Amino acid sequence: MGEEIKILEAFPGLQKDPDFKITSQDDPDYNCIAWACHYNNRWMWPGGIEKKIADGFHYWPDGVDDTTEVSAFISAFEKKGYMVCDNADFESDYTKIALYVKRGTTECTHASRQLRNGKWTSKLGQSYDIQHGTPYSIEGDIYGEVSCIMKGEFK
Repeated sequence: MGEEIKILEAFPGLQKDPDFKITSQDDPDYNCIAWACHYNNRWMWPGGIEKKIADGFHYWPDGVDDTTEVSAFISAFEKKGYMVCDNADFESDYTKIALYVKRGTTECTHASRQLRNGKWTSKLGQSYDIQHGTPYSIEGDIYGEVSCIMKGEFK
């Protein structure tokens, strides 16, 4: 219960989200970008070997700019078959992701993924996976705001 309170304090929008729950133990082997790509065994982030975390391994797609600009993350997800779309509404044939940026910038900070039940999931850094009702309920000081929604064929 203590961890839940810390998460609710960090993400105030979750306090009014009836779908919020912690869905995993903390795990440093993967991050939010990898989790959005359906990986739980690697750290996916630009930056090369210096970004290797714990005993997992670092991954960033070949041919994608090695920068934290949201455009690079869009390109990384395009290489995985995603395309930018105009809303976060559930579509049964697609997996949707949301990319977040620091307010007033184009620096990507986080990604969340829509689940088969229409709810969303996020990996909180090296910590827990959580479920939330919309991609917007985790907007705030930590991750900023949703910059774009992308969709790819359901995996």
